[in-house]
Amino acid sequence: MRSKNSIRNVIVNIGSQLLYIFLSFLCRLVFIRFLNEAYLGVSGLFSNIFTIFSLAELGVGTAITFSMYKPLAENNYKKLGALMGLYKRAYHTIGIVIAVVGLAFVPFYQYFIKEVPDIPNLTLIYLLFLFNSVVTYFYSYKQQIIIADQKVYICSLFQYGFAIAQNVVQVFILILTQNFICYLCTQILFSFFTNYFLARKAVKMYPFLKKYEKERLSEEDRAAIVKNIKAMFMHRIGSVVVNGTDTLVLSKFVGIVSVGIYSNYYLITNTLMNVTKQIFSGITASVGNLGAVEEQKKSYEVYLAINFACFWIFSFCAISLFSLFNPFMLLFTGKQNLLFSLPIVFVIVLNFYTSGMRQATLTFRDAFGLFWYDRYKAVFEAAVNLIASVLLVQHLGVAGVFIGTLISTMTIDFWVEPLVLFRHGFQRSVSAYFRRYALYAAMTFAVGFLTYSCCTFVPGKGFFSFIAKCFICLLLPNTAYLLVFWNTKEFQYLKGFVKIPALHRT
Repeated sequence: MRSKNSIRNVIVNIGSQLLYIFLSFLCRLVFIRFLNEAYLGVSGLFSNIFTIFSLAELGVGTAITFSMYKPLAENNYKKLGALMGLYKRAYHTIGIVIAVVGLAFVPFYQYFIKEVPDIPNLTLIYLLFLFNSVVTYFYSYKQQIIIADQKVYICSLFQYGFAIAQNVVQVFILILTQNFICYLCTQILFSFFTNYFLARKAVKMYPFLKKYEKERLSEEDRAAIVKNIKAMFMHRIGSVVVNGTDTLVLSKFVGIVSVGIYSNYYLITNTLMNVTKQIFSGITASVGNLGAVEEQKKSYEVYLAINFACFWIFSFCAISLFSLFNPFMLLFTGKQNLLFSLPIVFVIVLNFYTSGMRQATLTFRDAFGLFWYDRYKAVFEAAVNLIASVLLVQHLGVAGVFIGTLISTMTIDFWVEPLVLFRHGFQRSVSAYFRRYALYAAMTFAVGFLTYSCCTFVPGKGFFSFIAKCFICLLLPNTAYLLVFWNTKEFQYLKGFVKIPALHRT
């Protein structure tokens, strides 16, 4: 049952993401054509400001979702209703807090812009971003029970269905009006539709929620949740600072146009990261159930296979990004001045790879509920990232911001996260993890160098040249990994799990 749910979650997530990706790029292409780079920069800046404000969420969502696994397995409707009631009260409070903080911040947001662009109604644009952020908290909490019940594919169908419709409508609005305010209002409307209809779906699927939402948890359960929330809040500090401050530092020290340029690169890396995170979120609940009912050895074997899949996915993506990023951007925007230099692209891709290689470990940590053991890690990560980025941007420019992020990842996350999982989850030495990581990294750099070198021999900068480079990126890394890893236990496990007919022919 776990395998069926995981596979269904992954298939629906990938299918809906592919269509969404295509329309997102189409929408961005139209955006660049009809609005200037400053609008892109403002959009990226305000999005990151509200990413930081989302610290008010405290990690409530992850902590309560983890608490749902056991009562779902036991059909304990009363406890589930009590958990969702707590979720509702917490998220409504968080929404109000973010609204108040966001309004109080209105006089100060321009401080983070080096040169304020000539964009009309800038404060109104900020308030629309605020409204979009706040309204989410009044409906989105109900979908968490669907996720905890291993039915992420249902959420994906709603989310990507409305997101696809949103992109189509926004394209027409940009073509017809060239108005950024109308563009944002469309985004708010579809965001509301997504969360509202998902909330209705959750109530329909779990009718006991209304009956038991006023139930109260035992003191023991509340204490366990509060403990996890305290730990997750610290994790959110690290996540928000690392992911939310790069744009702020760029805007403050380099300029709003650099934020707009980076937003195009970020659109691609974030889209790829979201695709893969959807894959891993689709199996998190199954992993949590696995940890509860299977022996430790089995959990470890599954982890090794998922970590291997993680390597293959992110190594292939990183190699392809480094080889194709600027050729694609030139085709996509048609503007040479919207490209970063190759060293900056290398650091962006390296950050993507190192962040991606953490996903298997984080999936198991979240599923096993090990938030408490590495709670202080996030605080140090946030401090190192912010200090390094601010210092380096003044000497290295744009590259300094991303090098700061890389430093925080490799000096903190790289060591602490696997150590916690292996010590408290698998209860075994972590040395094998680091040896495996070194092997995977060596493979990535070697195959990446070969792939990029082959791509440089392709002449021209047009569409057919780009397609030829895509073919090289698709063929070389995957062929190399098939040859090297075919007989490994991890590959054989995944081959049996995925059940692709071509892989089973002998």
